[in-house]
Amino acid sequence: MIYPVLATFALVFLRAIQQQNVIHGHYIAAALTSFAIAAAEVALLLQIVEHTWDTVPWIGLGGAIGVTAAMAAHRRYFKR
Repeated sequence: MIYPVLATFALVFLRAIQQQNVIHGHYIAAALTSFAIAAAEVALLLQIVEHTWDTVPWIGLGGAIGVTAAMAAHRRYFKR
């Protein structure tokens, strides 16, 4: 069940990055991130439809990894 983890990682990572973009006024980055969020949402929904309730722990894992990775990545990238 790696695909639900990857889809959730991508969605949560992108949402957390988007939040940081909005907070810090990165307009172009925020606009571009919106399209990636849309793709990640569709990917996650397809995984939920395919695997139903079995995805819950995997979605939680992907979300936890995604949000912590996004916090570190945004801080590192925009520190320059």
